[in-house]
Amino acid sequence: MSLIQGKTIKGIRIRHATLQGYVSQALSLHIDRGLTNPTLADINYIKIMTNAVKKYETVPNRKEMISDSMFHYMASLYKCASDDSFVHAVVDWITLGCYTGFRKSEWCSDHHDSFATINDPHWGHRPSTLAVIASDFTFTTESARRWHDPESAPNHEVVFSSLCFRKQKNNDNGQILTYRRRSDSNWMCPVQASLNIARRARRLETPHDHPAAVYHDQGTGLRRLITAPQVAAFLRQVAHKVFDIPTDHKDLRAWSCHSIRVTAANLLHRAKFSDSYIKNRLCWHS
Repeated sequence: MSLIQGKTIKGIRIRHATLQGYVSQALSLHIDRGLTNPTLADINYIKIMTNAVKKYETVPNRKEMISDSMFHYMASLYKCASDDSFVHAVVDWITLGCYTGFRKSEWCSDHHDSFATINDPHWGHRPSTLAVIASDFTFTTESARRWHDPESAPNHEVVFSSLCFRKQKNNDNGQILTYRRRSDSNWMCPVQASLNIARRARRLETPHDHPAAVYHDQGTGLRRLITAPQVAAFLRQVAHKVFDIPTDHKDLRAWSCHSIRVTAANLLHRAKFSDSYIKNRLCWHS
């Protein structure tokens, strides 16, 4: 079970064929020592689990989650980067995405200087930007007093952050989800990540109806939108460094923007939340 869950030296799941090899060796030890062969039990749990791994590997265009070791590496990059850099910005969004399960369209763009809008004749006067904008965030204290200016709010006094999903793929439009500050650390904290995002959008003078996923491009000196190809390239570079996967290897394509959503589901599953909770919290209908 530990191997299936990715509890390996490199912190990444092993393939079905390799797993089968390990199982065969373990069974040989059992048989040589006269122990009960677990595959002969009434319920062959080993076969159930290995078949599940094999089935998982056959899913077309399957995306990998962001492993713990990848987050540790991102933390080292984060510490060395400036507040408005691409690295700071993308890691803040990835962190928040581990709680929200963002779909790509809900936060980032396809181009640096243009973004998708909501094409709905009944949308009215609401902001038509498809991705999250700064005003979609609200911040409150422990006693539910709202901070209207996140710039002036001391970090430790912002205990809750809420995010309004104005437009969703499943049409649960306007859904608001609330997150609580982690008491142990600012790292991987959804509230701190949300604060960083809102503050960055303001510092970079992002128009109120433009996506909040922005960073300062040191090369041009301009404010840029974070793009999906950038996110994929960043995650693949991290995976390359952490797992020593060659830069031209096809396995790196298993990390993309969708890996954030995959990670959110896996983290909730790891924490033993029910399937129905995961479905509802991450905004799936099916």
